[in-house]
Amino acid sequence: MGISVSAAHRGDVAPPPIENLTAALRVVVRKGLPVTPDRAPELLLELRGVLARAIDGGDYLSRVKSLNTLLQTLLLALGEAEEAQALKILFAVRPADRGTTLTVRRERARMVGAWDYDATHFRRHIEPRLIRDLAWFLHEDSQNYTPRTKYAPDPIEISGDSPSLHPSDVNEQEELLSRIWALVYELRAELIHKARLEADAPASAEVHEAADTILWIVARLLTRIHEYLESYGDRILHGEAEYRVEGLIRLAGWRYEFTPEQAVEIRLAIAASGENRVAFLATVRKSRVVPMLFNAAGTTARAPRRGSTGHLRA
Repeated sequence: MGISVSAAHRGDVAPPPIENLTAALRVVVRKGLPVTPDRAPELLLELRGVLARAIDGGDYLSRVKSLNTLLQTLLLALGEAEEAQALKILFAVRPADRGTTLTVRRERARMVGAWDYDATHFRRHIEPRLIRDLAWFLHEDSQNYTPRTKYAPDPIEISGDSPSLHPSDVNEQEELLSRIWALVYELRAELIHKARLEADAPASAEVHEAADTILWIVARLLTRIHEYLESYGDRILHGEAEYRVEGLIRLAGWRYEFTPEQAVEIRLAIAASGENRVAFLATVRKSRVVPMLFNAAGTTARAPRRGSTGHLRA
């Protein structure tokens, strides 16, 4: 897992031959994405496009992450033609294909769209052609990608992956996912804001105002999560990671444990208020089911129970 050639020199070399890239991709396709550090082909980690996108080209794990990002970006950008769908299945781009064997993925890939290939024909003739096509895309990327110069600022790594917008992302599920993650980060920011205020003046009006805002954000987030559960199941993809939707509030830092009745009540309140903050807070203050939430809207209580977000269907 060491570095055989300095990163500064590797990015300047010409792309490897298509045959070599194809052979390296055959190694990747056996298990699919994401590529793990113990089976990342060194040839692919030395590609100019991988090195240039890496936060630290001299760090092995940074290059592995960059390779995963590059492969996923290329595959998602191919569109929805049969060839593109088959490649995405073979390389396990979608969560539904991850963890499956190559044999299972081949069965799915040979039947996409209008395809109905014989299994042997697909494995011997179609799959090699598809992998070679992807090798050409990698080769082209290495030729076209402009290496980072000394005048360009280094990229800044953020928490999680920050995916680009592709045509395949323009759908209702992706829109809802984006709104959920926006609320997760909004909740985290407000929890941090409240904690900072408490450090200076625990009993100030600003602390109570922040607690109100936290509860309002949580109610909106629960509503979006409920919408997602109703339509798409209980797992959410973010970059290369999967999260159970019931754990997203805990991920942001919220620690209060809702009862199912409280979860339903605040979702009804947010719906009745049209997500207006003032109207929502007025409604919740009148509730008999949610008496303690204003005091609990902080960082020290427990996480929501499984039944309160992940399995509500009311």
